[in-house]
Amino acid sequence: MENTRLKKELIVAKNKRPSDFWGFMVAFTSILHGSFLFKFVDYLTANAEPYLSGLPGRWIGLTLLIAGIIKLIGVLISNKHLKEWSIWVLSAIWGGLWMVSLTFAFGTGYPDPYHTFMFFVFVACLRVSLKGDYKYDV
Repeated sequence: MENTRLKKELIVAKNKRPSDFWGFMVAFTSILHGSFLFKFVDYLTANAEPYLSGLPGRWIGLTLLIAGIIKLIGVLISNKHLKEWSIWVLSAIWGGLWMVSLTFAFGTGYPDPYHTFMFFVFVACLRVSLKGDYKYDV
């Protein structure tokens, strides 16, 4: 005897599971931006305030690149721990980058729209963290 009601409930529950779209977007953006910062080392220091000129641009880019790759692997293989660790690291890095670019845009620097890009990626990281998209490892 087949339980059709249970099958329907399982299908409905599976469809309610959030997709990994935002996780993919954060991972790809982090990988692309991290590789850019790693390749063009002076980009952050050239676009930062004088008191922030000691920013380690290559290390920030490398950290973004590695955390983005770990996030992508975690999303692809549905590993809860990789997703969890990487989104926390990415949220911290993107939040810091947003604050640095915001300080520069409205501090002694010139108006620059770079902080809006950083803000949207930071919000996407927070969305993944707060929605708990990384909690599903079915």
